[in-house]
Amino acid sequence: MAGTRKKKETPEIDIYKAWCKACGICVAFCPTGALAKDETGHPYVKDIEKCINCGWCEIRCPDFAITVETKTKGKRIEVKSGEEEPKPKEEEVSPERIVAPRQ
Repeated sequence: MAGTRKKKETPEIDIYKAWCKACGICVAFCPTGALAKDETGHPYVKDIEKCINCGWCEIRCPDFAITVETKTKGKRIEVKSGEEEPKPKEEEVSPERIVAPRQ
């Protein structure tokens, strides 16, 4: 069954700049080079396509300033009869939060 590979889901990486002390541990532990440091030493997502969703950056961050989540495309939410359908969660926008661009 060659050539029937599943397309990799692109993860969502959130970096909370207000919590980050710019130590660079997340960048150092990233095995694919998806993260890089800006001129102030804070991490940013250099190439989201390189991210393999291993979670090393999130696990190693001493400040809990980075999260990695896989997008759940097409997942159905079961709603019991008589209940309201849950509304999609609105994206919070904050100057302290850096979110990798969605594709």
